[in-house]
Amino acid sequence: MRFVRKWFQRELGQSALLVVLSIAMLCGVAALVVDIGMISVTKGQLQNAADAAALAGAKELPSASTAKSTAVTYAGLNGVPAANTTATSPYNSNANRIEVVCKETVQYTFARIFGMNSIEVSARAVAEKTGPTGGAFGYAVFSGGNSLLLGMYSSNLNISGSIHSNYSLMITGSTQTISGNVEAVNALQCYTSMLTIGGTAQGASIDIQGSSINVQNRLTNAAAVISMPDFSAEVKTAATAAGTATTGDKTFYGTNLSVATPIYVDGNVQVSGSTFTGQGTICATKSINMSGSMLKSSSSTSVCLYSIGGDINLSTSGLEIYGTLYAPNGSVNIYASNINIYGRVVANKIQISGSNVNIITGSNDLNFLSGGSVALCE
Repeated sequence: MRFVRKWFQRELGQSALLVVLSIAMLCGVAALVVDIGMISVTKGQLQNAADAAALAGAKELPSASTAKSTAVTYAGLNGVPAANTTATSPYNSNANRIEVVCKETVQYTFARIFGMNSIEVSARAVAEKTGPTGGAFGYAVFSGGNSLLLGMYSSNLNISGSIHSNYSLMITGSTQTISGNVEAVNALQCYTSMLTIGGTAQGASIDIQGSSINVQNRLTNAAAVISMPDFSAEVKTAATAAGTATTGDKTFYGTNLSVATPIYVDGNVQVSGSTFTGQGTICATKSINMSGSMLKSSSSTSVCLYSIGGDINLSTSGLEIYGTLYAPNGSVNIYASNINIYGRVVANKIQISGSNVNIITGSNDLNFLSGGSVALCE
């Protein structure tokens, strides 16, 4: 009888030990299932927020400041506070990319038994703006020549938007204001009395000197090389079908000209004092010369003056132009004073001299293009 009692006591002790071990194992499994499940759910929510924020921010590129603030706002709309969101643009020296990182601290439940209280979970996304509106046309001033200096020599220069050079960029004069980024693949040189850059000053080397310098950020790293699109074939096809394609030099003077249908000229174009309506392109195979007092358009008009193989020249002071100047294989030369361009200047080479030059981008500038797109790339 005593033997049987001892046997039961021994078995009860072993059973208690097995129960304790089983409970510990169950707690471990619970920690694994519940806490890791919480981490997985949080990771998914953060990834969705980062993706949405990056895509929203990319739509505002190449304006880095606007893109970053937009990304933070959209992350907040998806449940990630601003303090837990980091937006970076330019990303890897590419002004058309933005990186968004969202993070959150997850509190453990069962894992606390093992001395673990919390873990930080993060997710990242990189979005890129591509297509016509996301490349060269994303800038107020864009110089595409990979061995041609972008020279801006104005005593009073105001740029609403960003500037990019596929080579080097030099800015001189007394008062220069650029609201966005200033980017150069090689050297960025600024020698002015007063300089304001609202975004990032970027170049393989940066030399900025002056008595009053206000530059938000500096990034000593080569900017990305960006190509310029060729959509002249589409313009020619559409103009030929509409009967607005001509051969020989063409002059537009003092006329109310509709660009709702593209115009294609196999020759030189002279534009003087014309008024434009509609959204479209005037394309010339050779040079485009502009003179007269004004080249107007309505607020809803989006016109592109496109020189395929020549230059675009502005030599008359007091010009007011509502449109985008595009010379992908030539130069845009502005040798005049009191010039107001409500649009963009995109060319293989750009030279700006004179005083009181204003280039102001707007929301309707690029309506003549078929559009661009944003997509996640990392």
